[in-house]
Amino acid sequence: MHFDLTLVMYYEIGGTNEIFKENEESICISEVQPDMTIGRTHVISLKNLLIILLFFSSACNESSQDNVETSFKGEDLYQLALMDLKAFAGKVTVDDETTYDQAKSIVTWYAKNSDWTATDYKKRSVKEILTRKGGNCNELAMVTIATMEALAVKMRKVREVNIHIEDKSRQGTAEDKVKEYGLKASVFGRRHNDHVWIEIFDETSEKWFPADPSLGLVGEREWLRARLGFGERFTLDPTSKDMIAPFAIFAIDDNKNIIENRTQHYVIQGFDDLYDGLHQLSAWKEWVELIDFMDDKVRGALEGTTNLHQHGKKILRLAELYELLKTEFNALQAERIQP
Repeated sequence: MHFDLTLVMYYEIGGTNEIFKENEESICISEVQPDMTIGRTHVISLKNLLIILLFFSSACNESSQDNVETSFKGEDLYQLALMDLKAFAGKVTVDDETTYDQAKSIVTWYAKNSDWTATDYKKRSVKEILTRKGGNCNELAMVTIATMEALAVKMRKVREVNIHIEDKSRQGTAEDKVKEYGLKASVFGRRHNDHVWIEIFDETSEKWFPADPSLGLVGEREWLRARLGFGERFTLDPTSKDMIAPFAIFAIDDNKNIIENRTQHYVIQGFDDLYDGLHQLSAWKEWVELIDFMDDKVRGALEGTTNLHQHGKKILRLAELYELLKTEFNALQAERIQP
C-alpha cells in the first residue's frame, strides 16, 4: 500500500486564502481556512508549522514495528518535537497500547537519538535541551517527563546516589563544587555519583515502574539487571558500567522535595528478589545495615544539610560488600551446578 506525498502551505495574500499544492502542475487557489481538510489534503498555517507531512510513501512488506523503528530516526522527529511535543509523542507511540509500551517507545527513542553530556550546571528549558539533542541525566529526564505528560501519563522524577568506579580526580572536583554550590554538590565524589531517572505509574497494576532515559531502561526487572546485576549489563549507554550499584534512591516532586524513599524497594527487596535469596549470603546483613545507615546521609546531602564526603569510608565499604555478594553468589551457583 502506498500513499501520495502532499505538502500544503497556507498563507494570506491580500485577504485571500491561497493553497499551493507542490505536487500538482497548476496552482490551486481556493477560499479556505487553516486546519481544515479538503479531500485528502489538510491545510495548515505557516505561522504554526513550517512543513507538515500528511501522507508518505512507505512499503508495507515489513512488520509494523520495523516501520515504526525506521520512522523514529532522523531529523524530522526532532523538528516535530521542537514544534509540537504532543504530536511527537503521538507519533512515537502510535502503535502502543499500554503505559509501559508508551514509556518504552519514548525512552528508547531519546536514548538512541540523544547524546549524553557532562553536567555544566546551566539551567535549560525542555526546548533548549531538544535543540542541543542531548544533555545530562537530569535534562534527559526533563525531556522525557514533558513528552510523557503530553500523553497524560502520571510520573515522577527520581534521584539516586550510586557506588561509582574509583576516580581520584573526581574528589578534588567535587570538593570545589561543594565550596561553590554548597553541600548538595557532595552527592558525587571519589567513589560515588548521583543519577536522575523517572518512575511511571501503571494504572493497571497501580504500581510505579522505573524508566531511565539516559540508559534506555524501562521496567523493574530490566532496571534491576542493568543497575544491580552481577553479570553482563545491557544498556544503551556504555558509560553506565561506571555506576556499579545504587545505594540510595528517592522520588521527588516538581520542587525537588523528597516525597518517598525508594531505597528499600529497589536496593534491598528488588536486589534480593533478582537473585532469589541474597539474604542467605553472609555479606547480606552488613549490606542492609550499611544501606540503612547511608539512607539518611544521602537524604541530607540531597537536601543540602549533610556533606556526603565525610562518609567516604562507608561508601568504600559498600563497594567492597557489593563485590563480596557477587563472589558469594557466584560460588553458590557453581556449587549448585556441580554433578
